[in-house]
Amino acid sequence: MTQVLPARNRALTSVAEVDDLVDSEDIRTRRHKVMLILGLAGIAFEAYFLAVLSSGTAPMSEQLGLDANGVGLVSAYGYIATLVAAATCGLLADRYGRVKIMVFAKIVAVIAALMMAAAPSFAMLVLARCIAGAAYGVDLGVAMAYLSENLPKKRQYLLNFWQAQWYISTVVALAIVLGLYHLDVGLDIWRWGLVTAAIFAFVVAIAQFVLMPDSPRWLAKKNRLTDLTKSLKRMYGIDASYPTGRLEAAITEPKKERRFTDLFSVRFRARTVLANVVTMMQALQYYAVAYYLPVIALSLFGDDFGEATFGSIVFNLFGIVGGVASIWVAAKLGANGAAKYGFLLVATTILVLGVFFDSLPIALAFAVPALFIFFHSAGPGVSGLTMAAMAYPSDLRGRGGQLATISQSIGGIVGLYAFPRMSESLGLSTTITIFVAVPLVGAAICMLIRWEPFDTSTDSNDVGAAEGDMAVREVSGR
Repeated sequence: MTQVLPARNRALTSVAEVDDLVDSEDIRTRRHKVMLILGLAGIAFEAYFLAVLSSGTAPMSEQLGLDANGVGLVSAYGYIATLVAAATCGLLADRYGRVKIMVFAKIVAVIAALMMAAAPSFAMLVLARCIAGAAYGVDLGVAMAYLSENLPKKRQYLLNFWQAQWYISTVVALAIVLGLYHLDVGLDIWRWGLVTAAIFAFVVAIAQFVLMPDSPRWLAKKNRLTDLTKSLKRMYGIDASYPTGRLEAAITEPKKERRFTDLFSVRFRARTVLANVVTMMQALQYYAVAYYLPVIALSLFGDDFGEATFGSIVFNLFGIVGGVASIWVAAKLGANGAAKYGFLLVATTILVLGVFFDSLPIALAFAVPALFIFFHSAGPGVSGLTMAAMAYPSDLRGRGGQLATISQSIGGIVGLYAFPRMSESLGLSTTITIFVAVPLVGAAICMLIRWEPFDTSTDSNDVGAAEGDMAVREVSGR
């Protein structure tokens, strides 16, 4: 039950004490829960925006005269922009804070969505899609870092809820698009859908700016005591004081700032490779198959836009169930195990869908894509970004999220561009079958690298000291 806790006094002398406070305090205050919801709201917007684009692919193509190459280019250029933006956002977030970057990304997303909605030509559509992609790249990795830093140890598994939130937003977006369809807006349906996405982004930006304090862990690391005091007060009802006038580092600080290459140091290399391969493969399978579910639904169930959109809604309801189940699955199997078995089950559904695409009875035509979505969201869909968010200390976490976002972007670029072109030349059935290789690669990397972020049996400070790594206390185990 949500509580409004009475103010408590707390004297703090080190960064480690702030880490211990966040790790030990449960999510009890109303403000803390609002913070978590708004952190997820950024991810929710990305899902909403992509769902609107996905469902509007057919009418957009018809209105602007796009062929498969044009559709693929619009999507791929957007993710190239995501990749470029992700290459800078991690450093900025580690230097200037999480909330400012997330709010900035939403404002850019508002502008981009409105530009896309008004785009009269392919060139304007691509430009606006690139701006939207840049906003997405800036936001995603930062949001996961923010959420990770604000969850106590015993609640770290709640990071996995972002996957359920993704599919909830997707279903809401598709339902709104279906409502617009029944309003007879014609081929402009994708434009009106993007207008609703701009409204969504604007509301989230205002709420984040007004209601979200920055991460106490990050503020402590930067010795921004005034802001830290406000953050602790707002989230935990704690009146903090600092007897020494500053916070001492948990371990001796390095003389120079963390570098991007630290992600591939001996201590972090294996987890960096694991998190990024999982993230890339899950993005590739999602954006190649799940993103084009409305197109697949049109092929399976006929040419009626309303029926195809309703079919996509049904498919994505399984994503909500899988996203919620991912919390339980990760608790039982760990993030690594959830990704491994999820990839294998996804490979099975892709193989069945591809080989028997033209001969599936109607019940299986619904069931197989639905199971693909379920297995994806319960396992690999959530695991990669969760791994990246938990793999590093606070002063490196933004860049870890940045690299994971780059990996996801690469997967998205390949999937979004390759799938329509391959479908046009090879056929939908053959293309889907070829993509079975993607989850098999993901499963293989999980078997080769067995690092588990939810394993807290080894204290990360001891590990860091033993390896001579001068790092601030991590929130996750080795």
